[in-house]
Amino acid sequence: MKLLFLSSLLLSLSQAQYIIDGASFGHNQPISPNKVAIPGWHISGADGYTPQILSDKVILTPPYPGNRRGALWTDGGVNKPEWSADFQFRATGPEHGGGNLQVWYTKEGRAEIGTSSIYTVNKFQGLVLVIDMYGGRGGSIRGFLNDGTIDFKQQHHIESLSFGHCDYSYRNLGRLTKLQLKQDSQGFEVNVDDNLCFKNEKILLPLDNYFGITAASSDNPDSFEIYKFAVSTTPSITREEPRRQQQQQPSLVPFPNQPSSQNPQPNSPSLSSALLDSQLSSLTSRLDNLLASLTTTSTNVNNINTQIPALAAIAAQLKTLNDRLSTLEGQVQNLRNDITLAGKGTEEKVDAMHKRLGDTHERLVDSVHDRLAGLLERRRVRWGIWGALAVVVQVGAVAAWMIYRRERQSGGKKYL
Repeated sequence: MKLLFLSSLLLSLSQAQYIIDGASFGHNQPISPNKVAIPGWHISGADGYTPQILSDKVILTPPYPGNRRGALWTDGGVNKPEWSADFQFRATGPEHGGGNLQVWYTKEGRAEIGTSSIYTVNKFQGLVLVIDMYGGRGGSIRGFLNDGTIDFKQQHHIESLSFGHCDYSYRNLGRLTKLQLKQDSQGFEVNVDDNLCFKNEKILLPLDNYFGITAASSDNPDSFEIYKFAVSTTPSITREEPRRQQQQQPSLVPFPNQPSSQNPQPNSPSLSSALLDSQLSSLTSRLDNLLASLTTTSTNVNNINTQIPALAAIAAQLKTLNDRLSTLEGQVQNLRNDITLAGKGTEEKVDAMHKRLGDTHERLVDSVHDRLAGLLERRRVRWGIWGALAVVVQVGAVAAWMIYRRERQSGGKKYL
């Protein structure tokens, strides 16, 4: 079992992919630490325009205005014979917008190409992948090779120089387009959205070339936004192997329509002892590192095995606790049911008491009303007698006053 585990681990390590940070961006956010520059890359524009760097993307050509050019180039070359470049971008624009996007892998990089497109570049050595609306089919992806002898700007039918292409509608998708360029011992291939676009088994690209991305927009512009460009390789590729392959293979296989001045050389039947010793030393060093890594992994596995009984005890305790929690949950549920039943009985008693209080209130109100009515009736008789007596007294007083006044006026006057 342990041998099987170590074998699987060795296989996975041999197939692991490692990112080349100096030729990559977007695999770790943000793209730029200061939104001014991208580590390992040079950004430039034409006619006073400079592409905009945001936290998660680079806008090579803006939505407005048109006729803009932008470029991204690596500061260093890639010295690995086998690599994979994962490229993510988005193209948006009006219904009849236009523009083109290029992915370059060339010998001189920005020094010979700058912000040029496939239609404005002169001579170059390397590969270019072109994404545009060529052919009126909604979009296409085409591959071109040049050994430095062809001036593309002077070509009137550059479509005849393409060594591979596929149709692909890339504009206004509402999502990112995933493009992959892959170079290995099986040749060169291009995949788009995890589907094969084209492949050529005869192409072997040279070492130490520079990666670049250029974009150009028309009067009615398309906006090209770059989100990721990550170049990865496997740890099994050493620098001695690329040198040997570069000596045995042509640096670049040109497109089929052009004659090649370089012919493949047959594999050498023997190697020099110095080169063999160098390779054996490198292989020994790699095996030592791998064995050290496997030893560390085995130690970690043994530590985990020693912790398994403790983990089993913890699992048993957790099971006991879970059983107790289940019992407690059942008791809580029973208590809830009892409270519900008791609540129903209490509600019935409260309703009966409320009804009884209502009846008592009605009887009390009727009794008080009857008593007040009788009391007011009796008080009404007494108040009538007192009122009549007051009227008689007042009438008598007025009559006495009138008699007194008349007698006084009728009496004679007396003089001294």
